[in-house]
Amino acid sequence: MKKINTWRRRWSPPLLALALAGAAATVAGADRTSGRSVDAIRPELKALQLDAPRVVENARADANLGVLDPSLVGATGRQMVIVHLDSEATASLPRSYAASKAQHKLALQGEQSAFVSRCQSSHASIREIGRVQHVLNAVFLEVPAQALAGIAADPAVRRVAPVGHYRAQLTETVPYVGATAVQATGLDGRGVKVAVLDSGVDYTHADLGGSGDPADYAANDGTIIEPGTFPTAKVVDGYDFLGNVWPTGPGGAADPPMPDPDPLDDLALVPGSFAGHGTNVAAIIGGVDSVAPGADIVAVKVCASLTSSCNGISLILGMDFAVDPNRDGDTSDRVDIINMSLGATYGQAFDDDLSAAVENASKLGVLTVSSAGNCGDLPYCTGTPSSAPTALSVAQTQVPSALGYLMLVSEPESAAGLYDAVQYAWTPAPVAPISGPVQYGDLDGTNLNGCAPFSGDLTGRLVAVDRGACSFTQKIRNIEQAGGVL
Repeated sequence: MKKINTWRRRWSPPLLALALAGAAATVAGADRTSGRSVDAIRPELKALQLDAPRVVENARADANLGVLDPSLVGATGRQMVIVHLDSEATASLPRSYAASKAQHKLALQGEQSAFVSRCQSSHASIREIGRVQHVLNAVFLEVPAQALAGIAADPAVRRVAPVGHYRAQLTETVPYVGATAVQATGLDGRGVKVAVLDSGVDYTHADLGGSGDPADYAANDGTIIEPGTFPTAKVVDGYDFLGNVWPTGPGGAADPPMPDPDPLDDLALVPGSFAGHGTNVAAIIGGVDSVAPGADIVAVKVCASLTSSCNGISLILGMDFAVDPNRDGDTSDRVDIINMSLGATYGQAFDDDLSAAVENASKLGVLTVSSAGNCGDLPYCTGTPSSAPTALSVAQTQVPSALGYLMLVSEPESAAGLYDAVQYAWTPAPVAPISGPVQYGDLDGTNLNGCAPFSGDLTGRLVAVDRGACSFTQKIRNIEQAGGVL
């Protein structure tokens, strides 16, 4: 999928349990699509082909070739970009050079500061958003489009690319993935630390070391750490690299993140929205009756609570935090596993910044578990960053309790046929056949994804809506309130 504008090592049983934790965290329902041939997606891929080979004598001499991403050529307005600098990230140092990593980080910070200073001296409106040194040597900038060529021509710059955002993807799963058998051996994840890069974690939840009192959550300001609330015995560390507004501000997804110290999952902002995904993932990994109940959780908020979008800047900042939580340049305090239940379908790891960060985290000894996607049986649909060579890529599957039901459409003739649908464990099974006219979206042709309340009266109608943009729960609730047949 085009990004939206979401190492091999020896296995020890505890890590296997946590890999299974990642698998459980990335399982989600998916639309079943049958009979899609490879030919059906070729037009999408053909758009990437050149009409003829292009020969470049000196790519570096042309700021718009090899350094500046083609998608930025001819750009207008202000752009959010990631700028890769020439020196290698600290992950490139051999593990035997652990003592040198802190010094190398300082050197990279100096290189980055000098670069930013040069940029701002030529264009005063250039704004630095963030920088990383471990998983990438990169600086995030908000710049006017007319400054891009000059930035690409800077001798310290290796690559300038737009920031890519991602979508997140989601429990009878514990025994189904084999974790119960691992736990029976006495291995439950103790001593293993997992960073959950997601929508944050509700650390007030009883299953995650909190009090379990809803009043404690309601009184919690999600932008500051109240004394005694965080960390907990289960959620041992974390940070919010996104804030509580993105992407609902005036600039939408083009707005920069607004980090704060508190990685609380904003469950109460919009009931039925994407909030709670990170808490769900953390609970599957290390909560009560989870895959690895002995594991410690590090809550890293990089995904929005109001939508399914995950910020590209926040993701890479979060990965850099996961490999060096106290930010002293010494990565010996790194987590063991990074879980990202997110991705961009049809992703190509070789030109993806987040996948490059995954590869460098692997060099530092951190395994990344990521979602392969919820694409059903579509060929080549595996997403990034799970397509990175050293990532553990986990595909979506159905749990045993999911049942198949048939839907017979009699008219109009153009849509007539027998269709299959999936029945999930959390929805009631029909007690008798359901029939009625099918309505796509609202009566006036709007709200095709069902994420907003319906204005029309849908009483007695079977309502079809597009997948994505908000949770199944929110769609079903809106249909129900409009009188639709579920």
